Amino acid sequence: MAKWPAGRRAVRLWMAAAVMTAALSGCGGGGKEEAAGEQAGAKEDLNAPVTLIFKSDFGDDQEAFDKKYGNKIKEKFPNVTVQFLPREQGVGINELITSGVYPDIMIGNTSNIDSFLINPGLAYDMSGLIKSANYDLDRFEPTLIEQMRNTNPKGELYGLPMPYGGMQVLFYNKGLFDKFGVPYPTDGMTWDEVYELAKKMTRVDGGQVYRGFSSFIGAVLRDNQLSVSYLDPKADKLNDTEKWKRLLENLGRFYQIPNNNRDPKKRSQTEESGAFMKNMNVAMMVNQFGQYTGIPEEIDWDMAAIPTFKEAPDTGTQINSAYWFITRTNEHKDISFAIISYLLSDEVQALDAKQQATVPSLKSANAGDAFRSLGQDVPALQGKNVKALFYHKPAAAPPKRDPGLVGADPNKLKVALETAFNQYTLDNVDMNTVLRQTEEAVQKLAEEKKNNQQTESAGK
Repeated sequence: MAKWPAGRRAVRLWMAAAVMTAALSGCGGGGKEEAAGEQAGAKEDLNAPVTLIFKSDFGDDQEAFDKKYGNKIKEKFPNVTVQFLPREQGVGINELITSGVYPDIMIGNTSNIDSFLINPGLAYDMSGLIKSANYDLDRFEPTLIEQMRNTNPKGELYGLPMPYGGMQVLFYNKGLFDKFGVPYPTDGMTWDEVYELAKKMTRVDGGQVYRGFSSFIGAVLRDNQLSVSYLDPKADKLNDTEKWKRLLENLGRFYQIPNNNRDPKKRSQTEESGAFMKNMNVAMMVNQFGQYTGIPEEIDWDMAAIPTFKEAPDTGTQINSAYWFITRTNEHKDISFAIISYLLSDEVQALDAKQQATVPSLKSANAGDAFRSLGQDVPALQGKNVKALFYHKPAAAPPKRDPGLVGADPNKLKVALETAFNQYTLDNVDMNTVLRQTEEAVQKLAEEKKNNQQTESAGK
């Protein structure tokens, strides 16, 4: 894997040189304006040699990127030279743009879409490309399309949903259940039943504290089973406080079990979601399915379906995906769309489901055997209860927001609800105060985004 040169100045020179080389060869990736050819309606030669710069908001290195995408692209599109820019400390999207580097195709999620795509001015509505190619959007899980449209006031489609590992399940440490002679969790349990099980599994034995439960707090709240969104569908304010109260109290009670409480000095949800894997003294963990890759070999584990609310029986979490984005500055949008279309084809998604255990972003009717073959070639999943992923129907997408609403930065909204959870569980703030402060925080975030947009418009 290529290394960034040492020093910020060297980094910028390296990036600028890479782009200049591509431009001089006639294969360049990116510029400050949309390509004149596209604006004039010119059709691109899909067989012409081009260089495309890929940028991910996730932690893949070159090897991981090639395994997932790069090798497939090179085999299917030999005329395309793929340049991948891995995520590096201190070299974010703004640093790239400052250095004259404009990615052509990006990978990210809706949580970070403001800072990663929209605020840097790279967002591009793919609707024209979709219409021109007569591309069938109905083959996708509709929730994922609506989530993308809800990221902006006009409901534009900035990205197409990728296969994902974000469906949440209940992982459990079989060794701990065996140690204490307690039956394993099963598919179809309610939150109340898992709460009672967590109390039973939380104990001190031989001076060692064993915790009954941990979770990926932010994701459990964001992708909640009650389908309540951060923002009200008709106004830029916190949505349905009664439902948020229900969600906060339901998850919060697990951390009020004696000896299952979190360390107030370790307030990061990442710290808590990793406790199951790192400390190996946690009996159960609600987390995204893809996190199975981080479970150490020493843990004898399995999974069950995520527990359900009594008011929402047989309902799992909302589906949450990463997306392929084509940037506004991309000079080769036609070939870029052809690449993304190929990577999201039924055949490739079925292969990825089998070999990489990614859940297709397609409707179940379109996915066919892909769901049934999920993880068949993945050693870590052999003998595991993979069907737990599909035991419940996914929660419905939150209602579509009214057009014209500015909204707020999704990642900052996520942090606001995590902060509310910390106030309730770590700081012992009463729920009414927590909700009032959260409403105020959400209102400020909406005003912040509105002011930013007004400032940007005035500067144009």
